[in-house]
Order: sequence, then C-alpha cells, then structure tokens
Amino acid sequence: MKTAGPSFINFLAANTEFVMAELYDITLADGMQLHYTTFDRNLVVGGTTYLSGPPNFRRGTVEEVLGLSKIGTLTLQIHANPSDTIGGVPILQRIARGDFDKAQITVRRLFMDPNLAQQGTVIRFVGNIGDLDELSRTMAKFTCKSKVEDLNIQLPRNLLQPTCIHTLFDSGCTLTKASFAVIGTVQAGSTINKLLTTLSQADAYFDNGQLVFTSGTNNGHLVAVRRYLNSGGTVLFVVPLPAIPGTGDTFTIYPGCDKTQATCAAKFSNLANFGGFPYVPAPETAI
Repeated sequence: MKTAGPSFINFLAANTEFVMAELYDITLADGMQLHYTTFDRNLVVGGTTYLSGPPNFRRGTVEEVLGLSKIGTLTLQIHANPSDTIGGVPILQRIARGDFDKAQITVRRLFMDPNLAQQGTVIRFVGNIGDLDELSRTMAKFTCKSKVEDLNIQLPRNLLQPTCIHTLFDSGCTLTKASFAVIGTVQAGSTINKLLTTLSQADAYFDNGQLVFTSGTNNGHLVAVRRYLNSGGTVLFVVPLPAIPGTGDTFTIYPGCDKTQATCAAKFSNLANFGGFPYVPAPETAI
C-alpha cells in the first residue's frame, strides 16, 4: 500500500503543475550503497545525496498485481560509458562480474513544486535486481523482481543430507572469514586464467575459495577459485580475469569448503558446527 502524509496529499490535490524526479536506492551484495536520480542535477532528499549520473537510469512500467499470485517486475536500464566508475571500478565491469546480482533496489518518485521545493515521495517499486538480460559497451538491462519473490523458498528449510547445509563463514558455520585470509603476491608468468603466486599451502587448500585483488589492474576484482596447486602456488579460476595481472600485484585469498564432515574437522576444526548428517540413508535405500 502506498502512503503519503496529509501535507503531501493536499499539495497534490491543490496543484496541477509540479516537477517529478525518480530516486534509485541500490544496495549491492557487498553492502555498498548507491543513490542516483533521473533529475538533471544532484538532489539531497532526507539527508541522502542522489547523484544525477553518469551512470544514468531508465526503467519500464512497473507490473503490479493484488495478492501473491504473481511476482511484480520492473525492467531497468543502466547507461554508462566504459570510463564511468563506482569505487574506482568501471560500472559495466562491475555488472559483468556479477556485483549487481540480487542487489536490493527501491525506486521512489519525488514531487517538487515549480520552485523545486520538495513536497514528498511515493514508492514505486521495492525488490531485487534479477536477471541480466542485455549487456553492451554502454548499457546493461536487468529484470527486477518484487520482494514477493523472497517468499518462493523451500520448506522445510533444512534437508537431512550428508553434506553441510551451511555456507562457509555464515552464521551457521560460525567461522570468521578474516581469520582465514591469506595474503599473496603475483609472480611472473601469470595469465588471465592462472596465477603463479607466493602461496605455499597444500594442494586443494583454496579449491572453491575466493580471491580478491588488492592492487594492480584488477584491484577490487573478486574471482572464484577453481583449483589450487602447491607447485608454483598455482591458482586456477572459474572464469578468466578482466586483465592480465602484473608481477608484484597483491591479493587476499580465502579457502573453500566441500561441505564434508572430514573437511570440516581436518581443515577448519569446526566439527561442532557441522550442519550435515553424514550417516543419513540415501533416498533410494529400501526400509
């Protein structure tokens, strides 16, 4: 239900001319908050500064229905040049590497009088950024889905299964990610698919883990680790890097977990919080 204060309602009822601007609040999965407006200049609304871009935002019609029979959707376009950055990283590069996946988004419409005095806002859409439908050199197009999508969950939440139901470093796992961070340096001979590093851990220690660059051309880039080999401190990636790393570039790498009881005990010493049931019979086992 959309609500508005009495003064705002009186303003809309008494005026036929007003100025409108849309406000976009986006929270990425890493917690970074972005605030943009479609107005031709920056706006300060409720103490928050909304930037006029670039990047520039455009949206389609909001599809809404009563009840829970259908998830409301919104088509969102983000227009930017390759040189437009957020946090020092080109925004289209951030989109391509998945930084906007499942980001929370709120779209509001701001009403102002002809002198640009702000009168109030109306929420037009609240949801999550979903599928990336199109990506070019200057534009990304998403389908956003309303919060009703969050009700599409599996019940019961936890299944009895041999492997752990927790995600490494989440509240169920209880381990602290920073405690397992390892600092490394890129060595000569590295490519976009493979790093040669100063790491010395045993084979497979970082399999299914994560690596984030802390300097160089890939600074800030987070990538999934497919395989780690002790020989040469070799790190292989799930997807290629956006640029060839330079010798001496630094990074932080975190181990992965295969969710087995053996790994939980030997690698992480966290058996007390293991969330699996290793002795549960297979579903097809006859009783």
